[in-house]
Amino acid sequence: YRRRPGSFFMLFLVTAAAVITVAALLLLVGYILINGIPHLKLSMFAWEYTTENVSMMPAIINTFTMVGMSLIIAVPLGLFSAIYLVEYAGRGNKIVALIRLAAETLSGIPSIVYGIFGMLFFVQLFGWGTSVLSGALTMALMILPRLLRLRLSDYLFYLAIDILFGSLPVVFYLT
Repeated sequence: YRRRPGSFFMLFLVTAAAVITVAALLLLVGYILINGIPHLKLSMFAWEYTTENVSMMPAIINTFTMVGMSLIIAVPLGLFSAIYLVEYAGRGNKIVALIRLAAETLSGIPSIVYGIFGMLFFVQLFGWGTSVLSGALTMALMILPRLLRLRLSDYLFYLAIDILFGSLPVVFYLT
């Protein structure tokens, strides 16, 4: 820091910004917990939802159901797509480049746009109504580009090379 005093100043600014951000987060969470916990009642987690008893349990169960269904749909599709991109499509293929470009583009779309698409496509066009399946498929469409953006195909490519080179001594030993 003696050679470049500006870097110490920048370190101080970044540290101060991080401390302020964490402090603001802790203050918000603390405020919500202090003002919210006294209002929680055991009846809010009842299995029945009525006008007198506004229970959160059906919403919690539906959230876990929708997330589980969307992961069941998106993860195998993303994994199989990554395997296809590595093993069958080949490196330098124009389709692979197009799929990656589409995944990069789709991962930048806001979730509200996906929600509108899901409402128009699954709810109105297919006529499924506001069902858990409509929401799960919409969420699966949101998750899929992010799974492809994780570059699972690159990890599988390097894993395939490691397995290939690791299996060569066995092949030479058996022949």
